[in-house]
Amino acid sequence: MKETFYIGAHGNLSLYVAKVMLSGMASAGVKVLAEGLPIGTEIVGIRHITENLGAGTGIKVELIDASAGNTELLSVTTTSADSGVTALNPVYISDDGPSDLVLTNTGSEATGEVVIQLEYRFKDY
Repeated sequence: MKETFYIGAHGNLSLYVAKVMLSGMASAGVKVLAEGLPIGTEIVGIRHITENLGAGTGIKVELIDASAGNTELLSVTTTSADSGVTALNPVYISDDGPSDLVLTNTGSEATGEVVIQLEYRFKDY
């Protein structure tokens, strides 16, 4: 998935959208939603929209930085269709960046589609 990650000159709030088909994704399977989110990015919220991904399924979305440190942004069960918005205490990508946005299947084998919408702004270095 190669979409432009916008870096606004004046800190404008932006939305990054990742749509992922999880058909056949094994338990503990991982999908990278965005690579190399730049230093200076401040994440302020995350939205999710899911289909019914199957019995006993769940997802987790994290930021993984260059030193393999992780920050969990979202963790939800997905046994029924769902959508939601999670406001975050701002997460700043600093000198340990750039960071990858990663989705992990935390339950049984998943089927169906997930949409993740990341609210962010470019703050500064």
